[in-house]
Amino acid sequence: MLIVIGKPGIGIKTISKKQAIGLLIPLACFFILYFVTTPVIGREMGAALSVIVAGVLLWVLEPLPLSMTCFLIIFGLMATGTASTEIVLSGFSAGSTFLVLAGLMMAKAISHTTLGERIAYYTIIKFGASPGGSLLALLVTLQLMAFFVPTTAVKATMLLPVIYTLGQYFVKSGVDQRVHKILLLGLAYGTHITALAVLPGAIGNVITAELISANLDYEITYTRWLVLFAPISIALIPCTWFILTRVFPSGDCHEPGERLKHLKKELQSFEPLTTAEKRLITILFLTVALWMTDFIHGWPTFVPAILAVILMALPGAGFIAWNKLLDISWGNILMIGTNLSMGLVFISTGAAGYLAGILFPEELLPLLFSFSLAAFFLMGIMVHFYHLFIGNVATLIIIMIPMVLELGSRTGIDPLYWVLVTGASGLLGFILVIQTMPGVIVYSTGKLTAIDFLKAGIPLTIAATIAVAVAARYWWPFLYALW
Repeated sequence: MLIVIGKPGIGIKTISKKQAIGLLIPLACFFILYFVTTPVIGREMGAALSVIVAGVLLWVLEPLPLSMTCFLIIFGLMATGTASTEIVLSGFSAGSTFLVLAGLMMAKAISHTTLGERIAYYTIIKFGASPGGSLLALLVTLQLMAFFVPTTAVKATMLLPVIYTLGQYFVKSGVDQRVHKILLLGLAYGTHITALAVLPGAIGNVITAELISANLDYEITYTRWLVLFAPISIALIPCTWFILTRVFPSGDCHEPGERLKHLKKELQSFEPLTTAEKRLITILFLTVALWMTDFIHGWPTFVPAILAVILMALPGAGFIAWNKLLDISWGNILMIGTNLSMGLVFISTGAAGYLAGILFPEELLPLLFSFSLAAFFLMGIMVHFYHLFIGNVATLIIIMIPMVLELGSRTGIDPLYWVLVTGASGLLGFILVIQTMPGVIVYSTGKLTAIDFLKAGIPLTIAATIAVAVAARYWWPFLYALW
């Protein structure tokens, strides 16, 4: 059903019923919240809460492009006088925004080469061509790529053709159809698990680190983040392998020798490393080296990323034209800038504390912030619960972390560990298709169902929650004492 607005035939003048409902619900929520809350909690806090809730609903219902919703949120925050211009636009001047921008440009350059496919084929050959071996090879490949490709969706997009073709080849050679589920879910889950330990590896990491730096007296560097989360990623790789191979047993009807020959042929079909790929590898290794030595030179994480982008397009030294690097999704930059601005407005106006009092029962606070294994586990479970309703990881984190910061200050404890648990848990939600962009990407192949995500996602999410809780209770305090 279409609702016609204005005269037809002179541009886009129609709106579907679904879009109309998707616009009316957030608009109604905005006015109801604004006129109900502002007399009680004040104009600034009420306006912030109203605009942010309406914005999140617009992101969830998607009646408009996500980047257009970003403009609406910024307009709403400014028009209602929620906060000063400096605070409302502060997210766009943050180093994290430039890190995401540089990361997208780096990913664009990498996608113009066959480097990702080369790594995938080479690793699969080394680990063997059985379904279980290929899954392990995929997870190792994703971990290697996490250091060089700072976007989960890009890694999933780059490797999807390789993984899909490999699955087809397995099926033709007599392996059960469930091998598709093993490999595709391994790709979807593995992109986030392996990105957790790398600060630029996912937008959720970047937002978490930025909010910690802005609100707590603690600087999160590339190496600190790596040391904090590497044990969790390392532990979850075999967990993922075990869960997927048990939930979807596929068998193996033929000797892998023939497959290895086939895969080696595929790898040999690639041309020798080109000059562009050699330059790309050099630049990527230089960038990672600068990231891992930040304790020496003191550069923020976004500075080496910017240098990498410059070198990739620098005449004489680079391998790609600058205008091609600019061919990225600028909507993502709007998303990250708006998300960070929302978080800072959420905190500065006190709206985070007000919403935290509603969503987090008062009787749970002593348990949540008791510095016990149960407390960290419960915090992770609560984040996963809200993630079922707020699909976008960045949006989830930008809502949850300000509330955790407020609750921590209210209980009189340093909320650092709880903030880290919130950021990690937001990235490690695997139960629904829409919880991660790689999940949506692999689901589009038609080889998976929503039930497949539930079967493997529930046990993996529980395992991830336990791993994060153990790290928070035992590993992070040990590191904190050293630092």
